Amino acid sequence: MAGLLDQKTRILDTLITNQGRSQAASGKMKIEYVSFSDAGAIYALDTLVSGGLDFTSRITFEAGNLPQDQIVYEVDDSGKLLGNFISGETNYTVTAGQIYLSGSDGINNTIATGSQFSSLSDILTRASLDNFKRLSILSSPDPIFENYNEFNVYPQSVSYDLTPTKPIPKNSIQNINIDKVESLFYDKRLSHIPNFKFLPPINKPLPGRVNATPIGDYTNVNQKPILQYSDLAVELDELEKNGYKKDVQFIETSRDNNLLCQFFEMYDNQVVKLDVIDFGTFPADENGKVKHVFFVGKVFTDGYNVSTYVNLFVLVFEQWYELSNRNDNIQY
Repeated sequence: MAGLLDQKTRILDTLITNQGRSQAASGKMKIEYVSFSDAGAIYALDTLVSGGLDFTSRITFEAGNLPQDQIVYEVDDSGKLLGNFISGETNYTVTAGQIYLSGSDGINNTIATGSQFSSLSDILTRASLDNFKRLSILSSPDPIFENYNEFNVYPQSVSYDLTPTKPIPKNSIQNINIDKVESLFYDKRLSHIPNFKFLPPINKPLPGRVNATPIGDYTNVNQKPILQYSDLAVELDELEKNGYKKDVQFIETSRDNNLLCQFFEMYDNQVVKLDVIDFGTFPADENGKVKHVFFVGKVFTDGYNVSTYVNLFVLVFEQWYELSNRNDNIQY
């Protein structure tokens, strides 16, 4: 967040949120995106003289941290939500995924449960979008496609029916010990990242030779990598046959189509933010569709203190062009 100060000495004063300060103190702060807002600016014309209104006699304050500055919710190492939030007259804190309500003495001493938790968790997740709107982020209107200044999807909600036989067939493994699930280093969903590839040690090539000499005979125990979208489509087609594919169309969106997605899970009076793996973009297929694939799931720590990823569902963003019109949809 930045505020305009003395134009002769300083132009912008950048502030970070409370969660940002906490991350900076622990050495975990990583800035990836920057936005500019005029939420605190005043636009007014002087009706008596030409030009802007004289603000020299107006009391102004330096930009400060506000609750609506938090758009992307922060979590602890287990994925459970953290932070302080305000909803109307209610102040509450989220620690380790649990919602604590403030008592009359200002101390957070009551854990929200039941219908109270359900109501507050729903407000909490929707507040991210409300905060984004309150920020009044600066942007330029599209000079060609005016209807690209709004965002709307259809349908706005989807649901699945889980049964003892679907989506996992009854004759398949339905329960598994987390210690027996492949760790992150063996998971095919991370096979596109260089640090997770199978790289057996080798000796440098001898003078005059191109190929290196393996140090030993090492077995590749990684899952079979997903090299192209057709490899992934084999699994997705099986889910589609059983009715576990949903299409969501972007009715209105910008040409840049910059999307920010957050995924939450509510269970046992806790709010957990799911983990997302950006698997990358696949080139256009025979129908001219470009696909961007994301895996959404949870990271667990097994009995060997090793991180293991469990995938819950797959997001496939499709984008293609037809003459001057662009079409977008997302598949679950």
